[in-house]
Amino acid sequence: MKVVAKKRKLASPKTKQPVAAAAATNQAESVDNSSLDKAIVDCVTRRLRSTVRIRPLPNRCRLADLYALCPSAVAARLPWNRARCRHKGVAFLEFANPEIAAKHAAVLHGSRALGGARELATSIPPVQPDSISASQYNTRRVVVSSLEGRIAASQLLELAPGAQRVRFPEAGAGAGRGRHAPNVAVITFADARQALDAVLSCQGAVVGGGKTSWMLEKIPGKPKPKHLVDRRTLVLTGVNKAMTDSRLLLALPRCTKLERRGSGVAVAAYETEAACAADLAAWPAAAEDPDWPTVTYGHRKVASSNDSEMQRSGTKSRLIVANLLQGTKKSTLLKFLADNGLKAKRLSMASDGRLALINFETATAASAARIQLLRGSAKLAGEDKLRVAYSLDQLVPMTGRKKTVGTSRPRKSASSKAVAAS
Repeated sequence: MKVVAKKRKLASPKTKQPVAAAAATNQAESVDNSSLDKAIVDCVTRRLRSTVRIRPLPNRCRLADLYALCPSAVAARLPWNRARCRHKGVAFLEFANPEIAAKHAAVLHGSRALGGARELATSIPPVQPDSISASQYNTRRVVVSSLEGRIAASQLLELAPGAQRVRFPEAGAGAGRGRHAPNVAVITFADARQALDAVLSCQGAVVGGGKTSWMLEKIPGKPKPKHLVDRRTLVLTGVNKAMTDSRLLLALPRCTKLERRGSGVAVAAYETEAACAADLAAWPAAAEDPDWPTVTYGHRKVASSNDSEMQRSGTKSRLIVANLLQGTKKSTLLKFLADNGLKAKRLSMASDGRLALINFETATAASAARIQLLRGSAKLAGEDKLRVAYSLDQLVPMTGRKKTVGTSRPRKSASSKAVAAS
C-alpha cells in the first residue's frame, strides 16, 4: 500500500504539468496576437494621419517634382493610369508624423507650386479609430510603391530580412505602363511580425535611386460588420483565367459550391461554419503560388425583393458537360450522379457521347452536380479536361417558316378581286 501511494504521489505532478504548460502557451499566444493586432492598427492609423493628398496635378508631374516640392517628405506615391499612360491626377505625400503633415498641407493648399493651371487642394482624410482593424490587411504581404527604373528582387530582399519571395504585379506591361510610370512590388514574409517590422524600418528607403513607400497589403472590399459576415462562404479575390475550378477545388476540399463572378472573384459555399473555417485556416498552406488568390469570409446578403441572383436562380438548373470520353452512355452518367447522391431530371447526349445536357429540379442540385463532375474529371474525361458550365439560355425549337414583316405585299382576297373586275 505504501508503494502504491508513493507512486501516485510522484505521478500526479507529471500529469498536471503538460496541462499547465499548454494553458500558459495558449495564453501567451493570445496575448502576442492581440499585441500584434494593436501594433498593426497603430501603424496604419499613424500612416493615414501622416499622409497628405494633393490634387489636381499637371500632366507632366513626376515623383521628382513631388520630392522637390516637399524635400522633408519620407515617401511619395503617384497612382498610375495604365490605360492612358499617365498618372491619375492625384498624389500622396507621406511624412514622419501627423504634425508635419498638417503643417505642409496648410502651406501647399491653394498654391500653384507644381506649375499647373489650377490651384492645389490638399487634404488629410479623417481616420476613425473603430474603422481600422488588422483583419482588413493581409498581414504577411507588404506593398512597395514608387519604385523607379529596373529593380531586381534581390535589392528588396536585402532590405527586408525574413522575406520569402518578391513579385512585380505590373511587370511586363511595357508601353502600357509608360516610361515614367512608378513600379510596384509585393513582398511575402513568413509571418506578420516580420512584415510589420519591414514596414516600420524600410519606410522611405532608397531603392534604385528613389524613395519608396512600404505598407501592408489591404484586402479589397469594404470592412464588413460582424453581424453581416457570412461564415459559410469564402470570397476569393485575384483569381486569374489560368486558374481552373479543379485547382481551386483541390485547395478547398470541403466546399459544396464554387461560383465565379467575374473580375477575378470566386465564391465558395459550405454546409457548416466549421468546414468553412477549416478551409480558411488551411489556405496559407495551399498558397504556394505567388499569384494565389486572397481569401476572406463572405458578406451576408440582406433580403431584397429585386435581387437579381434570386431571379436568375431558376435558370441555373441545367448543365452542359463537354469533353467526355468517346462513346459515353447515358447510363454511365446517371450511375455517376446516383453514386454521389444526385438525380437528374432529364439527360440528353450527343451521338458520339462527348457532350451531354443535364437538367435538374433545382439550381442547388445543379451546383452540387457541377462540383462532383469536376472532381470526377479523371474518371469521366480521362486525360482530357472535363468542362462543366451552366446553360442559361432556354432552347426554343423553331416551328414553320420564318416570316418577314413588311417585305411582301398582302394577298388579295376573292371578294376584292371581284370588286376590281367590276
